[in-house]
Amino acid sequence: MAQTIPSGHTLFQEDLEHIAAQLEGDLAQLRGAHLFITGGTGFFGIWLLESLLWANEKHALNLRITVLSRSPETFLEQRAPHLRGRAGLHFVAGSLTNFEFPSEPCTHILHAASETNLEQSGDWAQRHLDAAIDGTRRLLDMAAAHRSEAVLITTSGAVYSPMDSVVENLCVEGPAGVADYASERIVYGQSKRMMEILTSVAAQQHGYRALIARCFAFVGPYLSLDSNYAIGNFMRDALAQRDIVVGGDGTPLRSYLYAGDLVTWLIRILTRGRSGVPYNVGGDEIVSIGELANTVANVAGRPGTVVIKGTPVPGAKPSAYLPSLQRAATELDLQVSIPLEDAIRRTMEWHRARGSKVT
Repeated sequence: MAQTIPSGHTLFQEDLEHIAAQLEGDLAQLRGAHLFITGGTGFFGIWLLESLLWANEKHALNLRITVLSRSPETFLEQRAPHLRGRAGLHFVAGSLTNFEFPSEPCTHILHAASETNLEQSGDWAQRHLDAAIDGTRRLLDMAAAHRSEAVLITTSGAVYSPMDSVVENLCVEGPAGVADYASERIVYGQSKRMMEILTSVAAQQHGYRALIARCFAFVGPYLSLDSNYAIGNFMRDALAQRDIVVGGDGTPLRSYLYAGDLVTWLIRILTRGRSGVPYNVGGDEIVSIGELANTVANVAGRPGTVVIKGTPVPGAKPSAYLPSLQRAATELDLQVSIPLEDAIRRTMEWHRARGSKVT
């Protein structure tokens, strides 16, 4: 696969061209837009940046993209030096709760910043609530001041509590019940739900469109191999030429969407989605964690190197974190275009090409 620069730090040209082709009509709707992106230095954000900048340069869209970052210079020096000086790209230094609004009005706001729920220690719950609620309010204030056309927020499949809209293991948009408990355990999901409500209410008041992307699990270049994500850890172990270790019993069910498809889905939701209506974003191939580990091993050319430490409980129903994708397909004509095995292969090739260090 060809790359846009020799260093291997950017996405494969094949991915960028595929995204631009999939979004041809959608990108035309954004011609001349000024996009404000939070979380632009994270996994979602950097894919959005790479893809939008590529399309902007190839199709003369006259896009302006402003990115909120706590440390723009660190990002440009250490993670994405190839983005320095790209046409139309600007940065605002600050945090989500206290950044200064850009002087030029932003037509579209893409809120891709998020605290993870992987390390729930100390005052994590309060910090997460503050970032989710106060940060979202700050963005909505900017949308009102700028008379923005649309605000897209990326929330999470975690909004579906154990009693919410789960039909045959699939999370379906639209609440069927509300959890009858309150604890730190549900802070992540419920704070995401509050972001959706805040955005939808403000949009009705101020006249912009509120777009909601409920995001599940993903894979692709720029995915960290050292965080507590199973698929990243499995690829890390495979690249390090060691056994792929599954800490549990391998039975939980998941699906993964390739990051190239993720960008297509997010932009399509931004341009065509119904205001105030959530759309699930995720993969359509259901695999157990044990099957996922073996798929990674096979793609890496190292079959038989998976070690599953736990033992399944006979007759127990496996946990599942799986989206229903019917609404996205029927309303927005969105489909998964990159199969899981190909997504894993592309991701591992990218890490090899850039010489990612694995420990």
